[in-house]
Amino acid sequence: MLAKLKALSMGTRAAIGGGIVLLIGFAIYLIVTGFFDSQDSRVAEAHEAGGVEAVAEGQRRTLEQLGDANDAEDNLRLSGERSAARFNECLRGARTPAHCERYRPLDE
Repeated sequence: MLAKLKALSMGTRAAIGGGIVLLIGFAIYLIVTGFFDSQDSRVAEAHEAGGVEAVAEGQRRTLEQLGDANDAEDNLRLSGERSAARFNECLRGARTPAHCERYRPLDE
């Protein structure tokens, strides 16, 4: 094989050497771009994972708040139609206090 290479002209040997250099350069290019592409995909996956965690946390907090609101409403309803708690709750959102007279406790 070495004898065949020696028999080739200088131009042919240079062309073969240049081709080998180009192949090595292309291989290095593929390795480097593959590395950066995998880095980009890892970063994108991390961002997506963070988004999923944030959504899950938000949903968990919303469910907790709904549970607390339901408990508060149950407490108001169980204390009867005319109670101090129901009357005060009505006063917070009423335009005028007269709208809440139906909730005022009878003993006040």
